[in-house]
Amino acid sequence: MDIMTIFGFALGAAVVGWGIFSSGIADKLSDPHGIIIVLGGTLAATIVNTSFKRFVTGVKAFADIFMAPRAPSVESAVRMIVGMAETAQKQGGIMALSNTDPAFAGGFLKRAVSVAMVSAESRETRDILEEEIRRRRLDIQEDSNFYRTMGVLSPMFGLIGTLFGIIQTLSNISDPAMIGRSMAVAISSAFFGIGLSNLLFVPVANKIRLRAMEETLVLQMLLEGVIDIMSGKTPHLIEIHLRGYQAADGSRAGGPRPAKA
Repeated sequence: MDIMTIFGFALGAAVVGWGIFSSGIADKLSDPHGIIIVLGGTLAATIVNTSFKRFVTGVKAFADIFMAPRAPSVESAVRMIVGMAETAQKQGGIMALSNTDPAFAGGFLKRAVSVAMVSAESRETRDILEEEIRRRRLDIQEDSNFYRTMGVLSPMFGLIGTLFGIIQTLSNISDPAMIGRSMAVAISSAFFGIGLSNLLFVPVANKIRLRAMEETLVLQMLLEGVIDIMSGKTPHLIEIHLRGYQAADGSRAGGPRPAKA
């Protein structure tokens, strides 16, 4: 589970809940008018804006942010590559890595080794795998854009709900008893639109974007590691190279291990 995501949503809900009940406006927000316009309008506009496949992957991406990242950590990736380099050094190069873990990094490492074996040329291997990384990054970025679009749309539909409430207020201007209810409808629509945008849609979009950046970093590091193994570099030198990615990841980089004899 991703503790930061869960804690963030829980804290946001607690703060907003405290604000609602401490100000005594809970009953004013119970009218379904605002939430139906905001959620229904945002959903409708989003459906128009995307394909069925992208809609499904976007919903799945929301569930994924509550889980631990699927991409391995930079540290575990460094250990994996260095271990592979030691195997390749002892057993005759990249061809000795046919038993690479097919599940590591979502299968990317196995794919990288397979491409390296087939191409036997580092530049070709790099071109193929960098394009694959780029496509994977763009695919995740579209999931982020899915929620970013909803983050833009929901306040707009909140404004539409507010306009409905204002129109209702003006049409009942001669009836003081109706004015208060109409204004509550107007303000609650804006509340739901702005609240959903800032506490749900925009944070989810940014979380997905962050996951994409972290995954890209690890995949690029694995690519460089496989290229280094193809080039015949020693495990010690490969580890020094890959530790630079650990520093870029903001992790505490330990010193490289002593090279094995």
